[in-house]
Amino acid sequence: MATGLSISSTSNLSSGQKTFIASAREAFEPAAPDPDLVESQRIAAGFKQWDVLTMARLTSAAALTEGVDLTSAQQLVANSLSITPSEHGIIATLSKRLIRRQGDQNVVSTAGRLCANSLRRRQALDVIALYDGFSKSVVGAGNALDITSFRGSVAYLLTDNSSSYGPAPVPLHAALHIEQISDVILDITDTAPRGTTTGMTDDMLQRWWKGSDRLYGVQVFHSGNITRDSSDDSKGALFAKEALVMVMATDAEVTEEDDNSLRAIEYGCFQEWGEGERADAHGVEVYSDTAATV
Repeated sequence: MATGLSISSTSNLSSGQKTFIASAREAFEPAAPDPDLVESQRIAAGFKQWDVLTMARLTSAAALTEGVDLTSAQQLVANSLSITPSEHGIIATLSKRLIRRQGDQNVVSTAGRLCANSLRRRQALDVIALYDGFSKSVVGAGNALDITSFRGSVAYLLTDNSSSYGPAPVPLHAALHIEQISDVILDITDTAPRGTTTGMTDDMLQRWWKGSDRLYGVQVFHSGNITRDSSDDSKGALFAKEALVMVMATDAEVTEEDDNSLRAIEYGCFQEWGEGERADAHGVEVYSDTAATV
């Protein structure tokens, strides 16, 4: 027989103690604004492909001579982008025993939120993949984004660089890695002499970045799903909404399937979409260093 003081961890007594589990926390979902920053169109039911047409401009009107027939006719030209939506989805299978016994929160509604977040993240990643397709690229690997590159990109987009598409229509958006945002803010604040930080630079120093800042009229968005490559560089973009197109074929479909032999319920979330680049001249890839500074 054991002797001595009995404490909470003595022998097997701990197995008889009740356990209270705190409410479970969900992993914080990165910001995914990208699908809302591009043009969205809806494909009608019964069609497998969506063609986005952009009519090129005609040549400038010519000066005429009285009594002389104008015989040179201009032909209409359409630039076509074909998008075929594809299915995307995710499922979570929960045992009925888990659903009955999970006392800290409603595990079914949690699974639903997590599935919806996953679907949204997939949309954002598909749009982010298009940023690499812009022919115009600024900064370059290993270099920090600065105000000069940002300002130059805006000027490029607003210049009439393409007879097929013309200058980029405003408003313009910037979807960037948070370190890219940090670098351009640092460049802005560093250009002001000490003791003279007023106006925009003073505001930046005090608030750093609140998620709705504009620079040269361009609203800057933190795209939390932009990743670093193996060299600690990332690819964001500065573009007009119409530069990229996302075609939605369906709304998000939520399914519930009961598997009695498995004694589980399968919850699914599915949606069909496709995306593509409509106007290359209306976007600039921002490829720069995003190594952590701390």
